[in-house]
Amino acid sequence: MLKKESRLRRKEEVDAVFRRGTVISAEDFILKFSPNGLPQTRVAVLVGKKVSNKANQRNRIRRRLREVVRLNFEKIPAGYDLLIIVKNLKLRETAFPEITKKFLTILTRWINKKS
Repeated sequence: MLKKESRLRRKEEVDAVFRRGTVISAEDFILKFSPNGLPQTRVAVLVGKKVSNKANQRNRIRRRLREVVRLNFEKIPAGYDLLIIVKNLKLRETAFPEITKKFLTILTRWINKKS
């Protein structure tokens, strides 16, 4: 589990990233990011009902993505708020190493874009 200070927890924080965030899209999820003016990065994973009506399926995807973020947190630049928005249910059946690879690919695209 991510540390408390590394999570976006309030609706206002998530809405702020939605309003002013920059988007990088991939096949399975979207990465929205926005500078937060803090020394740490904060992350939220969003899985909507469009992906699946079943809460257990949405929660499984959310847990898996949070774990990928936790294991690769040191690779994420500091001082940003990130939203990871899942686009389809396919991630539920995808192997964990493949999800990690997809996340690192989109993270690399973001780092290269902001440099």
